[in-house]
Amino acid sequence: MLKTCLTINELDNFLALMKRQQVVIDVGNTHTVVGVYTGAKKLFWRIESNRKRTVDEYWSILVSLAVNSGIDLSATSIAGMSCVVPKLTGVFRELSERYLPCEMINVTSKTDLGLTYPVSDPSYIGADLLVDAFSAVEKYRSNCIVCDFGSATTIQLTGLNRHFYGTVICPGLQTSAEGLVNKAAQLTGVDFGGEFGLLGTSTGEAMLSGIIRGHALMIDGFIKQLRDEFSTLNPIKVVATGGIAKLVSKYSELIDVVDETLTLDGLALILERYLN
Repeated sequence: MLKTCLTINELDNFLALMKRQQVVIDVGNTHTVVGVYTGAKKLFWRIESNRKRTVDEYWSILVSLAVNSGIDLSATSIAGMSCVVPKLTGVFRELSERYLPCEMINVTSKTDLGLTYPVSDPSYIGADLLVDAFSAVEKYRSNCIVCDFGSATTIQLTGLNRHFYGTVICPGLQTSAEGLVNKAAQLTGVDFGGEFGLLGTSTGEAMLSGIIRGHALMIDGFIKQLRDEFSTLNPIKVVATGGIAKLVSKYSELIDVVDETLTLDGLALILERYLN
């Protein structure tokens, strides 16, 4: 049965770690998600990853969101970032230097996360993958396959021994849908909120089944093969995260947990290592 959240004890233990206000920023190709952790309270804001915005424009957006949520960003003890958009790395680093009263930790393959890798140079591994790997092991205390659904869909395996075994990168669900629509003249945009059966009775339903169920079948196929190839690690918990994790998980037979804040929670836990 799909488990959509941590148990009460797991959640309490995790929140108990958050002693000081932290700001965490996960910069993706399409969206940037900002989290504020203060005490046992967590707030999240999703904004567009616009490469043309200036430091001041991003700060104006964050201040407005913070004020509306009753958050004082000047009380931040430490900030952290994972970024897969090189141009925006500098933008958010400068934002921190100019406006936040604290250090900004930019997570890269050189950051000490206690992880080991199958290659001597792990710089090819995206910051989001590193944070997800760290977060999954910290939160679930298990060998984990993490499926992250974003502009790309990534599937990675990390052991409880903190070894990062590797990853698979596939076109994301939204990316695949847009590619299909752009290449097929008779197909129109897809409403992912629509209802559909296994066999569609309209073009829209047929596309939904192919795109969403097809993505879930692909994920399950990779999970099965990984569990077979790395059978010495079983049992392996499968954690799904990302904007459409719930949607895909609805049609997956092998995803165990939907954790929409896995990356941000991981950043917050990484910052705790620096604070302690």
